[in-house]
Amino acid sequence: MLFHSVAFFVFFAITVSLLLVLRKHSTQKNVLLVASTIFYMWWNPAFIVLIAYSTIIDYRIALRLERTERERTRKALLLVSLVSNLALLAFFKYSGFLQDNLMFAFRQFGYEPNWADLHIILPVGISFYTFEALSYTIDVYRRRIEPCRSFRDFSLFITFFPKLVAGPIVRAADFLPQLERPAKMRFDRGAFFLFLRGLVKKVIIADGVAGFADVVFRDPTGWNSLVIWMGALCFYVQIYCDFSGYSEMAIAIARMLGYELSPNFDRPYFAGNPSEFWRKWHISLSTWLRDYLYIPLGGNRSGPLRSMWNLMLTMLIGGLWHGASWNFVLWGGLHGMALIVHRIWSTVTVRFRERAASNVFYVVASVLAMQYFVLLTWIPFRITNTSNMLVALKKFVFVDFSLHLTDMGLGKLSPFSTAMLLALFFALHAYSRWRGGLDVQLSRTRLGAAAAVCIVTGMLLFLLWPSSEAPFIYFQF
Repeated sequence: MLFHSVAFFVFFAITVSLLLVLRKHSTQKNVLLVASTIFYMWWNPAFIVLIAYSTIIDYRIALRLERTERERTRKALLLVSLVSNLALLAFFKYSGFLQDNLMFAFRQFGYEPNWADLHIILPVGISFYTFEALSYTIDVYRRRIEPCRSFRDFSLFITFFPKLVAGPIVRAADFLPQLERPAKMRFDRGAFFLFLRGLVKKVIIADGVAGFADVVFRDPTGWNSLVIWMGALCFYVQIYCDFSGYSEMAIAIARMLGYELSPNFDRPYFAGNPSEFWRKWHISLSTWLRDYLYIPLGGNRSGPLRSMWNLMLTMLIGGLWHGASWNFVLWGGLHGMALIVHRIWSTVTVRFRERAASNVFYVVASVLAMQYFVLLTWIPFRITNTSNMLVALKKFVFVDFSLHLTDMGLGKLSPFSTAMLLALFFALHAYSRWRGGLDVQLSRTRLGAAAAVCIVTGMLLFLLWPSSEAPFIYFQF
């Protein structure tokens, strides 16, 4: 059930109507829990069993952790939670990847395994709700939060439908206290325009440039460097607008229901270094990896070499989190290397950076250099075939200066219309950097001007609405 589908609007209208009629706090939470269950089962009803399993295990273990003082027993309970959650994630997400690599290794020694191929369906959202469940149990173990005694409230924390299938990854410490007080639904202009902003990002921009990137990266051998660059820019824009668009719609829907979710993006395409980029991109994942992986590994407390190892391992696992494929590991490794190089650079050039921080040319050059790197690394993220990836990277880095765009077999994918959508994105992205975003301005402007923008946006959505519903990219992660 996609946020921009008719089915969702009907589902959401029914849910809100029930919440308005049934005003008792406990009843409203029951309605949200049932609605969240239906929302998830819309894709595949069978997979609700996996969420129920994780929810029951972590709910019971957290209560036992509170009652147990013996540290050895507490560690054993935590281990049960970790194994229970990660085993499910590993089986559904990585068993096929492991089988493929084992078969490849055996074939190198002349042995042909007679194994049946695994065709395991990846449950939507499993990476997101698994990390939420893990963070809850770990926080209870660390005694940073008290366990939730209401099974219904804990179940709602795990299954709350706005963030269930593609985040943001929510912490129990942020969400569970909101369930203790009656929610006040907010159908204000801020929530409405935030949802509209996410909708425009997804339907007009992300889906509008996706076709060009798909055609170019399906087989990059026949294109010149200019087309490869346009394809890379299209995916650069597509993945940001697709994922941040989902996050903004999720946050807006939650706000309408009376709940607050943390922002997941903060204009990452203005980042001037790798560290800043990861403070702005997929914030809920990067902070999760920092708090539950990087710091427990030792962080930067055990010297520079160990710190670099911890950083690289964290980014490799972060890359693998995105999918069971070596191209994601490569992507994570490239960003890990960039973070390490930036850390070394920051250590040896403290005085230079302090002087250059106010130099506009240095700032602009830093942003352009970082975004070139981000654009470059989206290519191995996007292309899984190794030979095609190398071809695209070669043409991206070693520009052939061929400016020929016509008669290249692009069909209806006009480079001009694609370039216009790219220009629209960069204009809106730049506006958000200095003015806080068009949705923020519209929530504060006069009603007539806001209504006029809504009418124009509605016409654009009507004209550019895709013929088929395109799932969000991060559903596959």
